[in-house]
Amino acid sequence: MDQRLQVLISAYACEPGKGSEPEVGWQWATQMARFHDVTVLTRANNRPAIEAELSRVAGAQPKFIYFDLSPGWLKLKQRLRLHRGYYVLWQRAAHRQVAELVRREKFDLLHHVTFATFRYPTAIWGHGVPCLWGPVGGVESIPAALLPWRHPGALISEIIRNGDNLLQTATAGVLRRRAKQSNLILVSTRQMQATFAELGIATRLMPTIGLETGNFSVPPRPVSRGPLRLLYVGNLIPLKGLDFALHALQASGTDARLTLIGSGPFRKTLEAMVVKLGLTQRVEFCGRLPREETLAAYKNFDVCLFPSLHDTGGYAVIEAMCNAMPTICLAAGGPDTALAEGGGIAVPLGSRAAVIKGLAQALRTYDADRERLRQDGQVARKSVERNYDWEFKGKRMNEFYRATVR
Repeated sequence: MDQRLQVLISAYACEPGKGSEPEVGWQWATQMARFHDVTVLTRANNRPAIEAELSRVAGAQPKFIYFDLSPGWLKLKQRLRLHRGYYVLWQRAAHRQVAELVRREKFDLLHHVTFATFRYPTAIWGHGVPCLWGPVGGVESIPAALLPWRHPGALISEIIRNGDNLLQTATAGVLRRRAKQSNLILVSTRQMQATFAELGIATRLMPTIGLETGNFSVPPRPVSRGPLRLLYVGNLIPLKGLDFALHALQASGTDARLTLIGSGPFRKTLEAMVVKLGLTQRVEFCGRLPREETLAAYKNFDVCLFPSLHDTGGYAVIEAMCNAMPTICLAAGGPDTALAEGGGIAVPLGSRAAVIKGLAQALRTYDADRERLRQDGQVARKSVERNYDWEFKGKRMNEFYRATVR
């Protein structure tokens, strides 16, 4: 049996049962504690949820060290919503904490887990200990033709993000310098991997997110009859591409129905669009639901419609796949990576008209071929079991740990 390594994980976001980045931090911490002696550096506000859940973790448990900036910085972050700025400051201050921990204890490996984005510095670099960075993502930029031109706030945010991506991934940009400080880099999406490859940097592909697939029983999926039942789960914001989805629904020539679970500032715009397109009898807004109700809802639908323009993860997609539902998405980010082995239709990016046409054609495909709908759902379930099950991912990450220290 291989010797257990002494591992320090940096997980700014780490909180069980919260989903998204906090769930990613928690899962990697507990999964890797199965194989190694793990210490996790995380934020102090995660402590109550972590300690309440630790008693339910079977086997070896990670040790947590809680760290935050001064109360003054916390108040400023909350008052001015400076979440990204606070994160950068936290990483810089945490770098000193890591240096002290490395002096006191002999770590074999340092691993940055969250935030799972390539665009910020991390606390693990520069300590003379092998470093594993990732999985990271976030490089996907919205093409100019698909930017939310009618929504100034979202437009400015996306233009800034596109510009930042361009600067960071330039040949002489910071991405190359950060990569050189990492012994192994894991990436979440195929686009992120291609970006590193263009700089001559080798990476390994492993999606950030995962599921405990054993908790998802496969519902019976007979051949669907009647109107195609579409489900979207997520925030109602411009970057999710829901305006494209509504136009595609109208253009599809089907009688498909769309249900949206989630909330956000784009809801009123979408509701007005539904009326304008004559879809009031075919689109339902459910608002945000408790997670248990959301998970229970998947079995009542045929297809997951998730036309997001840049999602590194996409929990709704893999939850749908786990429920033997195929997904219609755009060929970008985490959802596109999830469909690499089949289990849905990824529509190529292009002009606005081309994207709407592609989504409409995907709807017609599943509406006309219900047997393919059922078969793609079965492929989706098998694919998520192979690539997104946390237990399997933990074993694979252990292999990366061993390779890094070697």
